[in-house]
Amino acid sequence: MKLGHTVLRLAAGLSAVFASPTFAENNWRLFRRSGTEDLKNFKGALLLKNGEQTSCEIALMYGTSGFVPANCLDYTDSAGKILNTTTSYEVLISNGLTGTYGRFMATQTTVNPNYDPESFANNIAIIQFSGNGGGDLVNYIASWRPDWTNLYFVRRSVMEATSGLWNPPTLTTYSANSELSDCARANPLFMYNQQDLICNQLGTASMVNTSCSIPYGSVYGVNNPNVAIAALYSHSAVYGDGEFCSNNKIYNYYIVMQNYVHWAMSVIGKKAPVFHTRVPEYTENLDPNYSMVIPNPKNVSGVTVYGGDLYHLNSTATETEKEDDDKSGMPVGSIIGLIVGLLLLLGLLAYFLRKKLLKKYADTRVRRWWFFGRFNKEEKEEEFRAPGPDPNDPHQPTSYPVQF
Repeated sequence: MKLGHTVLRLAAGLSAVFASPTFAENNWRLFRRSGTEDLKNFKGALLLKNGEQTSCEIALMYGTSGFVPANCLDYTDSAGKILNTTTSYEVLISNGLTGTYGRFMATQTTVNPNYDPESFANNIAIIQFSGNGGGDLVNYIASWRPDWTNLYFVRRSVMEATSGLWNPPTLTTYSANSELSDCARANPLFMYNQQDLICNQLGTASMVNTSCSIPYGSVYGVNNPNVAIAALYSHSAVYGDGEFCSNNKIYNYYIVMQNYVHWAMSVIGKKAPVFHTRVPEYTENLDPNYSMVIPNPKNVSGVTVYGGDLYHLNSTATETEKEDDDKSGMPVGSIIGLIVGLLLLLGLLAYFLRKKLLKKYADTRVRRWWFFGRFNKEEKEEEFRAPGPDPNDPHQPTSYPVQF
């Protein structure tokens, strides 16, 4: 059932106060989640880059670690393997019923080794941070998709990163799957990995451009009375001229985290908190090296794929400009400016070289201007003037008649 865009004041999140006390004993049991009546207290988290908020949400596990989309991080190589260590990452956590909240510096970011930045396959990473102790926060990951009788799509933001004042999050309830065939046609990754992705055309106004509709940041699986975070926004496929903020057809994809739980455990060094209804049919992926099927070709002609932080997007960027930027590694405007600057520099060099050559090679009778072949007027006339008397010639007269 689609309820439209409903603004709720979700001040924080589902907290550890509802966790079973046996969880602290580090056993491998799975625990139920608190009820939907606590939606107003969802605990959310945002990724900050160099002190600025992004549209990237974080699926917290503890007060010291969580999932984040890999394409929200910065890299120094096109293969998406080498993280840019000059970027400063922080985790901003909303306050809630209990548990860690505030702004915390990231201590380690680990990208899934199977992440493919071209198709956005396995678009997941783990961010670890200094959570001021952090042991009082436990946030559960929905670990079995058949449990979900409904889905909550949530978009969070803050008024500004420095103040830490959270805007009222937007919540939409949506469980339709009528778009699956269109989602598959727009993005080959979804065609082969529908169990790992959620797709629809839902959107909500961007906080940096209210005329631009962007996807939700996170998805929660609902199994009344239980709720747990299930997926994070991964990427979008846009038809037409390639403008993200255009009126063209757009499909948004969210990566489901259930198959990456055991990989997360290998990174953080302890059990990840997960939720499922304890039924005999439940199956769990125990493979820490799990990978999606990477399609070939990876994208569809006529469709532009976006991902990561959507707040930085320029709504006037065209598909051609985006492709040129990707190939050159430098914005198109910068390349044009560089070419113009080089032409001006060459022009100045030619001007000074011309002056130097004129001074060095100028003839005493005829001065030819380099480039143009023009003669100095006085010197040109002198070339045709009658010669004067030769004082060494004895046959020359000593005087000449005056001509009138």
